[in-house]
Amino acid sequence: MALPIIAGVGATAALAAYHATYGVRSQWLGRSEWRGRTDTNEVALTFDDGPASETGEILDMLNQYGLKATFFMIGRQVERFPQLARRVADCGHEIGNHSYSHPIFLYRSAAETRRQLARTQDVIGEVTGVRPQLARPPCGVRTPAYFAAARALGLRTVQWTNTGFDWKKRNADRIAHDALRLVSAGSIILLHDGDSSGQRDRRETVAAIPLIVSGLKEQGLKVVPLDRLLRREVKEESLSPQTNL
Repeated sequence: MALPIIAGVGATAALAAYHATYGVRSQWLGRSEWRGRTDTNEVALTFDDGPASETGEILDMLNQYGLKATFFMIGRQVERFPQLARRVADCGHEIGNHSYSHPIFLYRSAAETRRQLARTQDVIGEVTGVRPQLARPPCGVRTPAYFAAARALGLRTVQWTNTGFDWKKRNADRIAHDALRLVSAGSIILLHDGDSSGQRDRRETVAAIPLIVSGLKEQGLKVVPLDRLLRREVKEESLSPQTNL
């Protein structure tokens, strides 16, 4: 009976390790915010993998509705689209660190993990004049090395509550439906203004924004900056969402 028991223990350990690194809400390796305060009727919009071709359209759409969002930027994309990165900052949106080249940190060394975050901090700071204090690891995958690097750089990890799964091939209606499914006060909604693989545009995400805003309104919810949604914890930790250089 020893072998089945050992196999069972091994499978349990593997499952636990997977949850610790890939589980969006897991707190095993370090603190990750995946939901904001729930004592209001507020939610936050976040966009990953940009800046990219559709970022400007998303900014136009957000401006049309008078909304502020958070953009978790990839360093090499900031280098590729510096004017759009600056425009995000100039429009008053928050900027977060989403690594330099979008690797899965589980398959990177501690040194490379820190380099990815540190280089992106420098690139975003040089281009936009803003030094992020929030980070979202690619695909939400966190490791001990990631948390060590994030702490050293003063970065606070933010995951998400809801997503439109817009990295898949989906139309605007489906993106909006999934983003709104089970949404409630405190939800952090994940969308994308870019594609880390460079294979897909985000036109359907742009088209989904009015549907999402309308759906939130029907449920009595409104979009606010992520800073505001997390303000209680920010105040307790004496952190601000971003600092201007």
